[in-house]
Amino acid sequence: MEPQEMAQLKINPRSGFDRAIRDRDVAACLVKTAEIHGHYCPGSAFGVMATLMGLEILGGNTSEGMEDLMAIVEINACFADGVQAVSGCTLGNNALVFRDLGKMAVTLARRDAQTGVRVKVRGQIRDHVDRLLPEFFPLMEKVIMARQGTLEDEKSFREKGRQAAFALIAHPFDTYFESQTVQPVLPPYAPIVQSLVCPGCAETVLGTKTVREDEKKGFCRACAGTKIPAVDGRGIGRELLK
Repeated sequence: MEPQEMAQLKINPRSGFDRAIRDRDVAACLVKTAEIHGHYCPGSAFGVMATLMGLEILGGNTSEGMEDLMAIVEINACFADGVQAVSGCTLGNNALVFRDLGKMAVTLARRDAQTGVRVKVRGQIRDHVDRLLPEFFPLMEKVIMARQGTLEDEKSFREKGRQAAFALIAHPFDTYFESQTVQPVLPPYAPIVQSLVCPGCAETVLGTKTVREDEKKGFCRACAGTKIPAVDGRGIGRELLK
């Protein structure tokens, strides 16, 4: 990385995204998204495009990680990484809300505004991809869903994913998406809470995540053996952490 670029990133870590969004450089956003997503695919491409469309309608810059811009994403899959990367709203900076609806849709809203914008994929997602690269989904079914692909199939699947993603972003946003103005219900700013040390494991834990009653009061949920909400590929569930 050039020293000048590093100096700029030290001042504004999202300068690359801000520049790409300003220039409507969808390819640059897709490439930077793949840095965290790990590969190219139609799902992350849809997330990139939906977020860019929403930001274009809202106007202004992306999130600075201070909960100024909020994103409500409705699926915990590839699409969500496109949303997090482009918007700057993440689980870690408390600007991302996950609604477990299983839909490729995102709502973007600023805290100082009364309304936001919800962008959703129009029609069947597979239809959009099949028109551009019909080989992608059969490979996905073999490699990902059936887990029966060979190493050559996996290599081909990654390449078809890359081809499909870049083919999708070559088209106008309204080819795939529609938007509507909404009045989202946003959570309050994330509270700053005291951290405690669990008497069981001696690990630091947020005070709000400790058991509040009975003989296990003050223990973390894992040591207390209580059920713990978890998000995995199935969505939001409750699992007992052993």
